[in-house]
Amino acid sequence: MNVLPVSEPDWMHQITSATVCRYFYIMFGLIALLAGFVVVSDVVLIISTRGKKGWMLLVRSLLAFAIPVINSLFIYILCSRSLLEKK
Repeated sequence: MNVLPVSEPDWMHQITSATVCRYFYIMFGLIALLAGFVVVSDVVLIISTRGKKGWMLLVRSLLAFAIPVINSLFIYILCSRSLLEKK
């Protein structure tokens, strides 16, 4: 199979490495903020309903948001170390 190399468009050359890493940092912040809001709202729900099912909701929310938060932080660290680190 013959695959031709694809060059990036000219307008993409203007995007700096710092801009790319800043995007991933902002995405990490937004995901972490959303995760924090969900956890706080789950705690408020547990306190207001005083039910045992609320604890399962909190555990499920923590597990559901732990993966995206850790993943987005990992992508930012990877970007920072590979694109911004001086060689």
